[in-house]
Amino acid sequence: MQSARRAINMIKYLILMLTFMCVVIEIIQIVVGAVLHRLFATYTVFIDNDFVRATHFLIAVGIVLVFLSIFGFAGIIFENVIMIFLYAGMFGLVVILEIILASAAFSMYNRVDSMLTRRMNNVIQEFFSDRFMRASFNHMQNEMNCCGIQSYIDWANFHPERDLPNSCCRHYEEACMPHERGCHGPMSDFIGSRIHMIATGTVIIVVFQVVCIITAIIMGARLSKYKQQLRAAGLRPGPITAPEPIMTEKPKY
Repeated sequence: MQSARRAINMIKYLILMLTFMCVVIEIIQIVVGAVLHRLFATYTVFIDNDFVRATHFLIAVGIVLVFLSIFGFAGIIFENVIMIFLYAGMFGLVVILEIILASAAFSMYNRVDSMLTRRMNNVIQEFFSDRFMRASFNHMQNEMNCCGIQSYIDWANFHPERDLPNSCCRHYEEACMPHERGCHGPMSDFIGSRIHMIATGTVIIVVFQVVCIITAIIMGARLSKYKQQLRAAGLRPGPITAPEPIMTEKPKY
Protein backbone atom coordinates (compact mmCIF):
# COMPACT_ATOMS: atom_id res chain seq x y z
CA MET A 1 0.00 0.00 0.00
CA GLN A 2 2.79 2.42 0.93
CA SER A 3 4.70 1.66 -2.28
CA ALA A 4 1.56 2.43 -4.31
CA ARG A 5 1.21 5.71 -2.43
CA ARG A 6 4.82 6.65 -3.14
CA ALA A 7 4.38 5.84 -6.84
CA ILE A 8 1.27 8.04 -7.03
CA ASN A 9 3.11 10.88 -5.26
CA MET A 10 5.96 10.68 -7.78
CA ILE A 11 3.53 10.80 -10.71
CA LYS A 12 1.59 13.60 -9.00
CA TYR A 13 4.62 15.85 -8.58
CA LEU A 14 5.76 15.08 -12.12
CA ILE A 15 2.44 16.01 -13.69
CA LEU A 16 2.17 19.13 -11.53
CA MET A 17 5.55 20.23 -12.86
CA LEU A 18 4.53 19.40 -16.45
CA THR A 19 1.22 21.23 -16.06
CA PHE A 20 3.00 24.30 -14.71
CA MET A 21 5.33 24.19 -17.72
CA CYS A 22 2.26 23.91 -19.96
CA VAL A 23 0.83 27.08 -18.42
CA VAL A 24 4.10 28.94 -19.09
CA ILE A 25 4.20 27.65 -22.68
CA GLU A 26 0.58 28.65 -23.31
CA ILE A 27 1.22 32.16 -21.98
CA ILE A 28 4.16 32.39 -24.40
CA GLN A 29 1.86 31.11 -27.16
CA ILE A 30 -0.67 33.86 -26.42
CA VAL A 31 2.05 36.54 -26.49
CA VAL A 32 3.52 35.19 -29.74
CA GLY A 33 0.05 35.05 -31.32
CA ALA A 34 -0.62 38.67 -30.32
CA VAL A 35 2.74 39.85 -31.70
CA LEU A 36 2.23 37.99 -34.99
CA HIS A 37 -1.29 39.39 -35.29
CA ARG A 38 0.09 42.91 -34.88
CA LEU A 39 2.76 42.26 -37.54
CA PHE A 40 0.28 40.75 -39.99
CA ALA A 41 -2.18 43.60 -39.40
CA THR A 42 0.53 46.02 -40.57
CA TYR A 43 0.62 44.28 -43.97
CA THR A 44 -3.03 43.27 -44.14
CA VAL A 45 -3.41 44.24 -47.82
CA PHE A 46 -0.73 41.72 -48.79
CA ILE A 47 -2.01 38.83 -46.65
CA ASP A 48 -5.08 36.61 -47.06
CA ASN A 49 -7.59 36.52 -44.22
CA ASP A 50 -6.81 32.93 -43.22
CA PHE A 51 -3.24 34.02 -42.30
CA VAL A 52 -4.66 36.54 -39.83
CA ARG A 53 -7.23 34.03 -38.55
CA ALA A 54 -4.38 31.62 -37.75
CA THR A 55 -3.05 34.14 -35.21
CA HIS A 56 -6.55 34.52 -33.72
CA PHE A 57 -6.79 30.75 -33.37
CA LEU A 58 -3.34 30.62 -31.76
CA ILE A 59 -4.39 33.18 -29.13
CA ALA A 60 -7.77 31.53 -28.48
CA VAL A 61 -6.24 28.05 -28.03
CA GLY A 62 -3.63 29.46 -25.66
CA ILE A 63 -6.30 31.10 -23.48
CA VAL A 64 -8.42 27.93 -23.38
CA LEU A 65 -5.40 25.80 -22.42
CA VAL A 66 -4.39 28.16 -19.60
CA PHE A 67 -7.82 27.73 -17.96
CA LEU A 68 -7.79 24.02 -18.72
CA SER A 69 -4.39 23.67 -17.06
CA ILE A 70 -5.72 25.45 -13.96
CA PHE A 71 -8.60 22.97 -13.92
CA GLY A 72 -6.07 20.15 -14.18
CA PHE A 73 -4.04 21.63 -11.32
CA ALA A 74 -7.10 21.48 -9.07
CA GLY A 75 -7.91 17.89 -10.02
CA ILE A 76 -4.32 16.75 -9.45
CA ILE A 77 -3.84 18.53 -6.12
CA PHE A 78 -7.14 17.22 -4.70
CA GLU A 79 -6.57 13.84 -6.41
CA ASN A 80 -10.02 13.84 -8.01
CA VAL A 81 -10.06 11.01 -10.55
CA ILE A 82 -13.01 12.41 -12.53
CA MET A 83 -11.39 15.85 -12.86
CA ILE A 84 -8.08 14.29 -13.93
CA PHE A 85 -9.71 12.23 -16.68
CA LEU A 86 -11.80 15.23 -17.80
CA TYR A 87 -8.61 17.27 -17.92
CA ALA A 88 -6.87 14.63 -20.07
CA GLY A 89 -9.90 14.25 -22.38
CA MET A 90 -10.43 17.98 -22.96
CA PHE A 91 -6.69 18.48 -23.38
CA GLY A 92 -6.76 15.77 -26.05
CA LEU A 93 -9.55 17.56 -27.96
CA VAL A 94 -7.60 20.83 -27.93
CA VAL A 95 -4.45 19.02 -29.08
CA ILE A 96 -6.42 17.74 -32.10
CA LEU A 97 -7.32 21.36 -32.92
CA GLU A 98 -3.65 22.35 -32.62
CA ILE A 99 -2.67 19.56 -35.00
CA ILE A 100 -5.18 20.99 -37.50
CA LEU A 101 -3.64 24.44 -36.97
CA ALA A 102 -0.12 23.10 -37.58
CA SER A 103 -1.27 21.34 -40.79
CA ALA A 104 -2.97 24.52 -42.00
CA ALA A 105 0.14 26.58 -41.20
CA PHE A 106 2.38 24.24 -43.22
CA SER A 107 -0.11 24.51 -46.10
CA MET A 108 -0.11 28.32 -45.87
CA TYR A 109 3.70 28.36 -45.82
CA ASN A 110 3.72 26.63 -49.22
CA ARG A 111 1.53 29.30 -50.83
CA VAL A 112 3.13 32.46 -49.46
CA ASP A 113 4.85 33.27 -52.78
CA SER A 114 1.72 32.90 -54.91
CA MET A 115 -0.33 34.91 -52.41
CA LEU A 116 2.18 37.79 -52.38
CA THR A 117 2.43 37.87 -56.18
CA ARG A 118 -1.34 38.11 -56.53
CA ARG A 119 -1.79 40.63 -53.72
CA MET A 120 1.13 42.87 -54.70
CA ASN A 121 -0.05 43.05 -58.29
CA ASN A 122 -3.47 44.22 -57.10
CA VAL A 123 -2.02 46.81 -54.70
CA ILE A 124 0.49 48.30 -57.15
CA GLN A 125 -2.25 48.66 -59.77
CA GLU A 126 -4.37 50.71 -57.34
CA PHE A 127 -1.43 52.57 -55.81
CA PHE A 128 -2.34 56.02 -57.14
CA SER A 129 -6.11 55.61 -56.87
CA ASP A 130 -6.47 54.17 -53.36
CA ARG A 131 -5.02 56.04 -50.39
CA PHE A 132 -4.89 52.97 -48.12
CA MET A 133 -3.13 50.88 -50.78
CA ARG A 134 -0.63 53.69 -51.35
CA ALA A 135 0.14 54.02 -47.64
CA SER A 136 0.57 50.24 -47.26
CA PHE A 137 2.91 49.91 -50.24
CA ASN A 138 4.96 52.93 -49.17
CA HIS A 139 5.27 51.52 -45.65
CA MET A 140 6.46 48.17 -47.02
CA GLN A 141 9.05 49.80 -49.30
CA ASN A 142 10.36 51.97 -46.46
CA GLU A 143 10.53 49.11 -43.95
CA MET A 144 11.96 46.50 -46.32
CA ASN A 145 14.27 48.90 -48.23
CA CYS A 146 12.88 47.65 -51.54
CA CYS A 147 11.14 48.97 -54.64
CA GLY A 148 8.39 47.40 -56.74
CA ILE A 149 7.50 43.72 -56.74
CA GLN A 150 10.49 42.06 -58.40
CA SER A 151 12.41 45.31 -59.03
CA TYR A 152 11.87 49.04 -59.55
CA ILE A 153 11.13 48.31 -63.22
CA ASP A 154 7.66 47.16 -62.15
CA TRP A 155 6.66 50.78 -61.63
CA ALA A 156 7.40 51.59 -65.26
CA ASN A 157 5.37 48.55 -66.34
CA PHE A 158 2.30 49.35 -64.22
CA HIS A 159 2.47 53.17 -64.28
CA PRO A 160 4.67 54.28 -67.20
CA GLU A 161 3.46 57.89 -66.97
CA ARG A 162 4.36 58.27 -63.29
CA ASP A 163 7.60 58.89 -61.43
CA LEU A 164 8.87 56.45 -58.82
CA PRO A 165 7.37 56.94 -55.34
CA ASN A 166 9.65 58.59 -52.80
CA SER A 167 9.62 55.39 -50.73
CA CYS A 168 11.50 53.68 -53.58
CA CYS A 169 14.51 55.94 -53.34
CA ARG A 170 17.67 55.04 -51.44
CA HIS A 171 18.85 58.62 -51.74
CA TYR A 172 18.74 61.52 -54.15
CA GLU A 173 21.66 62.76 -56.18
CA GLU A 174 20.50 64.34 -59.41
CA ALA A 175 17.48 62.06 -59.40
CA CYS A 176 15.93 59.26 -57.38
CA MET A 177 18.28 56.33 -56.85
CA PRO A 178 15.89 53.40 -56.32
CA HIS A 179 16.49 50.31 -54.22
CA GLU A 180 17.69 47.59 -56.53
CA ARG A 181 15.83 44.69 -54.96
CA GLY A 182 12.08 44.19 -55.23
CA CYS A 183 9.76 43.71 -52.26
CA HIS A 184 8.54 40.20 -53.10
CA GLY A 185 11.66 38.43 -51.76
CA PRO A 186 11.95 40.17 -48.37
CA MET A 187 8.19 40.03 -47.81
CA SER A 188 8.16 36.31 -48.64
CA ASP A 189 10.95 35.72 -46.13
CA PHE A 190 9.21 37.88 -43.53
CA ILE A 191 5.79 36.24 -43.74
CA GLY A 192 7.09 32.74 -44.48
CA SER A 193 9.35 32.72 -41.42
CA ARG A 194 6.43 33.74 -39.17
CA ILE A 195 4.12 31.10 -40.60
CA HIS A 196 6.85 28.48 -40.31
CA MET A 197 7.33 29.53 -36.67
CA ILE A 198 3.62 28.97 -36.01
CA ALA A 199 3.73 25.52 -37.66
CA THR A 200 6.90 24.20 -36.03
CA GLY A 201 6.16 25.83 -32.66
CA THR A 202 2.71 24.26 -32.58
CA VAL A 203 4.16 20.82 -33.37
CA ILE A 204 6.66 21.15 -30.49
CA ILE A 205 3.89 22.26 -28.12
CA VAL A 206 1.68 19.35 -29.20
CA VAL A 207 4.44 16.82 -28.45
CA PHE A 208 4.88 18.29 -24.97
CA GLN A 209 1.12 18.33 -24.38
CA VAL A 210 0.78 14.69 -25.41
CA VAL A 211 3.29 13.84 -22.65
CA CYS A 212 1.09 15.77 -20.19
CA ILE A 213 -2.01 13.85 -21.34
CA ILE A 214 -0.33 10.45 -21.06
CA THR A 215 0.98 11.30 -17.58
CA ALA A 216 -2.49 12.47 -16.48
CA ILE A 217 -4.09 9.25 -17.73
CA ILE A 218 -1.47 7.16 -15.91
CA MET A 219 -2.04 9.09 -12.70
CA GLY A 220 -5.83 8.82 -13.01
CA ALA A 221 -5.62 5.07 -13.53
CA ARG A 222 -3.14 4.55 -10.66
CA LEU A 223 -5.14 6.79 -8.33
CA SER A 224 -8.41 5.04 -9.16
CA LYS A 225 -6.86 1.64 -8.43
CA TYR A 226 -5.28 2.92 -5.20
CA LYS A 227 -8.60 4.30 -3.93
CA GLN A 228 -10.31 1.00 -4.71
CA GLN A 229 -7.66 -0.78 -2.63
CA LEU A 230 -8.25 1.62 0.26
CA ARG A 231 -11.99 1.05 0.14
CA ALA A 232 -11.45 -2.70 0.04
CA ALA A 233 -9.26 -2.38 3.15
CA GLY A 234 -11.93 -0.31 4.89
CA LEU A 235 -9.85 2.88 4.81
CA ARG A 236 -10.96 6.34 3.78
CA PRO A 237 -9.27 7.48 0.53
CA GLY A 238 -7.78 10.94 0.50
CA PRO A 239 -4.95 12.93 -1.03
CA ILE A 240 -2.82 12.64 2.10
CA THR A 241 -2.67 9.61 4.33
CA ALA A 242 -2.67 10.21 8.09
CA PRO A 243 0.85 10.20 9.56
CA GLU A 244 1.75 7.49 11.99
CA PRO A 245 2.22 8.75 15.58
CA ILE A 246 5.83 9.24 16.52
CA MET A 247 5.27 8.55 20.22
CA THR A 248 2.92 5.90 21.54
CA GLU A 249 3.32 6.75 25.23
CA LYS A 250 3.08 9.99 27.10
CA PRO A 251 6.39 11.35 28.29
CA LYS A 252 7.14 10.75 31.95
CA TYR A 253 8.35 13.60 34.06
